[in-house]
Parts: sequence; structure tokens; C-alpha cells
Amino acid sequence: MVRHRLHMVFALGRFNEGVQWVQELNDACRAAGCVEGKLWSAGFGKVNECVVEYDYPDLAAMERDIERFQSTAGTMAIFRRGVDVGAPEHWPWDELLIESPTLA
Repeated sequence: MVRHRLHMVFALGRFNEGVQWVQELNDACRAAGCVEGKLWSAGFGKVNECVVEYDYPDLAAMERDIERFQSTAGTMAIFRRGVDVGAPEHWPWDELLIESPTLA
């Protein structure tokens, strides 16, 4: 399994707008046949830090999904609106986790 995480910090006073943005992004992903993300909020750390998490069976599936996402105008238009809810002093960042194999 492969897990892609998009970390971002919603601006103070804009948390609910950030949640709405993720919901709209998921709606667009569903319409485009892309994987939907789960929104998590960090309990400790930066105020309003959130993680949108996407699970894939393997790297090839993730690559196909990202290609579909990036080549669909609707998903990209909503994705770009994320700058409206993000805290300007924090850049979003990605994380990729790959399930560890069983060692012999």
C-alpha cells in the first residue's frame, strides 16, 4: 500500500473554509474518477495544521490517479483555490509512505 499525504495549515479564522475546500476537492475527484482524500487535523503542533490523506494499492495506481487529477480542469481549478484558505506563512508539503515489505 502507498499513502500520500498533503500537509497544509489553514489560515486562522478560515478553518471551516478549508474543510469546505477539501469537500469540494473530493466532489471533483469523485466526478473525475480520482481517489478521494480523508481530512485529518493535527491535535498538536501548528494551529490549524491539516493533512489530506490518499491511499493507493501501489505506486503505479498513485501515478495514474495523479495524472488523471492533473489533467482534469475541474480538479485543478479547485486545487489551486487552496491558496485562498492556506496560511500565507506556511507552505504546503507532501509526504509519501510506502508499506514496508516483510523481510526474510
